[in-house]
Amino acid sequence: MRHSGLRLMFALLAGLFTGCGSPTAPSRGVPARLALSVQPPATAASGVVLSPQPVVEVQDADGVPIAARGLLVSVTIASGGGTLQGESAIRTDADGRAVFSSLAIAGLAGPRVLRFSSDGLAQVTSPQITLSAGPATAASIDAGNNQTAPAGTDVPVTPAVRVVDGAGNPVAGLQVTFTVVAGGGSVGGATQTTGDNGIASVVRWTLGTTIGLNSMTAVVAGLPGVLAFSATGVVGPAAKITLVAGNGQSALIGATVPTAPAVRVTDAFDNPLSGVAVTFTPSNGGTAIGAAISDTAGVSRLGAWRLGLDPGPQTLTATRGTAPPLVLTATALGFLTGPVAAGGGHSCAVADGSAWCWGDGSAGQLGTGTAARDSVPRQVTGGLTLSSVATGLGHSCGITTAGAAHCWGLNSSGQLGDGTGTTRAFPAAVTGGHSFTMLSAGSGHTCGLRTDGTAYCWGAGSDGQLGQGAFTASSQPVAVSGGHTFTAIAAGAFHTCGLRVDGAAFCWGLNNNGRLGDSTGVNRNTPVRVSGTTVWVALAAGGGHTCGVAQGGAALCWGLNGNGQLGDGSTATRVVPTAVSGNRTFTAIAAGGFHTCAIATGGAAWCWGQNAAGALGDGTPVQRLLPVAVLGGGTWAALSAGSDHTCGRTRSGAAVCWGRNAEGQGGNGSTETTGVPLGVRRP
Repeated sequence: MRHSGLRLMFALLAGLFTGCGSPTAPSRGVPARLALSVQPPATAASGVVLSPQPVVEVQDADGVPIAARGLLVSVTIASGGGTLQGESAIRTDADGRAVFSSLAIAGLAGPRVLRFSSDGLAQVTSPQITLSAGPATAASIDAGNNQTAPAGTDVPVTPAVRVVDGAGNPVAGLQVTFTVVAGGGSVGGATQTTGDNGIASVVRWTLGTTIGLNSMTAVVAGLPGVLAFSATGVVGPAAKITLVAGNGQSALIGATVPTAPAVRVTDAFDNPLSGVAVTFTPSNGGTAIGAAISDTAGVSRLGAWRLGLDPGPQTLTATRGTAPPLVLTATALGFLTGPVAAGGGHSCAVADGSAWCWGDGSAGQLGTGTAARDSVPRQVTGGLTLSSVATGLGHSCGITTAGAAHCWGLNSSGQLGDGTGTTRAFPAAVTGGHSFTMLSAGSGHTCGLRTDGTAYCWGAGSDGQLGQGAFTASSQPVAVSGGHTFTAIAAGAFHTCGLRVDGAAFCWGLNNNGRLGDSTGVNRNTPVRVSGTTVWVALAAGGGHTCGVAQGGAALCWGLNGNGQLGDGSTATRVVPTAVSGNRTFTAIAAGGFHTCAIATGGAAWCWGQNAAGALGDGTPVQRLLPVAVLGGGTWAALSAGSDHTCGRTRSGAAVCWGRNAEGQGGNGSTETTGVPLGVRRP
C-alpha cells in the first residue's frame, strides 16, 4: 500500500506541471484502470512481431487518460496458450502510455487473447487475435522412406515432406523439389507445393529396373539442408521363363532325355528369381523327376525328364505364376511292333512281317544264326513272314502268315518240334504240316492251337505238360488228349493250360503247389478242368502259378505264391482260383516266373509278385503282394511276362520292356536293369 500511494502522489504532482488547459492532455485524476488505445492486430503469424503493436494507456475511473509515468504494464496470454516473444513488460511514458514495440506470439495456430495488467489497476484484455503459421523453420520426412518394392515399379507409399514453423505449425505454399539421385527410376510430380497441412508429396516414385538401393532427395525452397529418401528394389513376380538347356532332344520312350531341362525365371526387367519352384508338366504320360528350385541366377534345373510311352513329339511345359509358360519339346523314339513276347533271358517281337529278337542268344534263341547276345533287336534269319512269336526259357517260335510254325534256339527236349534234339540258331519248321493260329512256349516245351481249335504240344513231357496222356517227351507235335476245342493256350514252365470254347479252363502237367487249379497236387498228363464254374476269357501260365480273367473282368490266380504272385495279399499257396485283390476289372493277363501283370479296363498296367529286378515296373525292387501300377502312364494293348522281366506293346504300337536286363533282354541298347518301362530301341 505504501508504494501504491507514492506512485499515485507522483502521478498527481506530474499532472500539476504538464498540459494544463490542453484538450488532449491526460487527466490529472486518480489512475484506476488500463485501456488499449491501439489494438493488436486481429490476425498474426506465429513468432512474427505484431503489427500494429498494442498501446496501453492509464485511465481514471471515468475513462479519462491519466498521464501516469513509470507504471509497469505487463502482458500475458489470457487464452489459447503459447509463448510471448519480445518485451512483455514496459513502463508507461510521460503520457501514461505503455507502447510495445517488439511483441510477438508464438504457438500453435488458433485464437489468442492478450491480458494487460499493472499493480492496483483494472486489467484490460485484447480482442481475439487469430494466430496462423509463421515462417518455415524446419522440414522433415512425413512418409515414404525406407520402403521395399519390386524393381521397376512404384513404391507403395508416395514419399512426402512436411514443413513447419518454429512452433510446429504446418506451413503452406512452399515449393519442394524431389530428385532421384541413385538407382535409376523416375519421380512423377517432382516439384510440389506444400498444402495447408504443410505436406508436399510426389505423384509417384518409380524404382529403377535393377534390384538394390534407390535414393531420392527433397529440397524445400528457403530452407537449408536436404532430405534423403531410400527404397530397396527387389525382384518382382515371375514374368519371363527362358530356355537354358534341354530343348529339342530325343530319347527312347520311357527314357530320360540326355540333358536335364533347365529354364531361367526372371521378372519383367530380367532380374532373376531365386529360390522359387518352377512346375514342369510333361505330356504323354511322361515324368518330371526332382524338385526344380531356382538358384541365385534364377536357373531352375529339373532332375530329369522321363518321356512318356508314346513315340513321336512330346512336350514339357515350364510354368511359374502368371509368367507365360515355356514349352520344351523332345522326340520319343520307339520300335513299332506287333505282338511282343518275353522269355527267360530274351525277348522277341514281330515288326513289318519279320521276327526280331534281343537278349540272351547263347542257345541260338535270337535266331540270328549265331549264339551271340544282343541288347538291341536283331532280325531273325530265314526271310520268314511271321504274324506272331512266342518265347520260352531258351527257345523261340513263330507262326507264318500261312499258319506254319517255326522254332529256333535250345532243343535239348525237342521243344523246337523239328523231330530232332539239335539246337538251332535259325528257324526250323515244326514237323507235321499243321496250320497254327497261336503258339505258347514254356521252359522246355511248346504248344500251339491249330485252326480247328485242337491243341498240339511238343518238347519236354516228363511232368505231363504235353497233355497227350503220357509223361514222356516228344520232338514233334502230339495232340492234347480229350478232344477239346480251345480258343487259347498258355504254356508255363512245366505245365500248360487251355481255354475251351465254352469258357471252361483246363490244365495239365506239373501240379505241385496246385498250379493246375483242380484242388489237388497231382500231376496230370491229360487236361483236367480248373475247379469252379467260372467262365474264363483269358489264361496265363507262369513259373509255378496260373492266372486268368473271368467273364466280367475279375482276375483270379492259383498255385505257388511265395512271392505274392497270386495278388491276394498273402504268400499262401492256393490250389483253386483265388481272386486278385483290389476289385479291378481286367482285359488281359500275363504270368511270369514269379510275378504277374495284367491290363485293366481302360488300358493301365498293373503287376504283382517278385520285384527284385524291377519286373513289376513300379520303379522299386520291393516285392508286392497286391497289384501296383506300372509307371509311365502308358495305355497298353498287350503284356508278356518273362522269367524276371516284362515286355508289352502300347496301344500306339511301341514295344516296351522292364525288369532284369543283364543279357540285354530289355532291348534298349544297354544291359542295365531298369525298374520302369523303357522303349525297345529301333534296330
